[in-house]
Amino acid sequence: MTKEEIKKLFKEKIVPHQRNPYHFRKIEKPQHEVLAYNSFCGDKYCIQISEDHQAYFQGIGCAISQASTSLLLQRIEGMSGIKVAEYCQEFLQALAQDAPLPDEELAILAALKHFDGRMDCITLPWKALGDYFRELEDHK
Repeated sequence: MTKEEIKKLFKEKIVPHQRNPYHFRKIEKPQHEVLAYNSFCGDKYCIQISEDHQAYFQGIGCAISQASTSLLLQRIEGMSGIKVAEYCQEFLQALAQDAPLPDEELAILAALKHFDGRMDCITLPWKALGDYFRELEDHK
């Protein structure tokens, strides 16, 4: 993907998630609550999962981390905790290995990882949720 193609797709697919993120609000009485925090840049999100497996978040961060969180939450709704952990792990492995990703929006995130310091922005919510649900499973 050329730099111009990435810029175009960024405007078309990433910026809308930054301007109107999916389920960007806090809920009462979540079943699960996960803090995703990058101390280096200050991106910080509270991710909440309701009893009926709906996903929400609130916080601050750059356009890429916010879009990555929004995209992730759209894709995990309805999944059990172990499925969320597996899905996050699959994405992180594909990203690390430059493997193909299942859809265009996730592929754009993969292309953006080559820009300075953006890998942490992309992976922040994926690592936080994946680690949280893996730890829960390990303690069962």
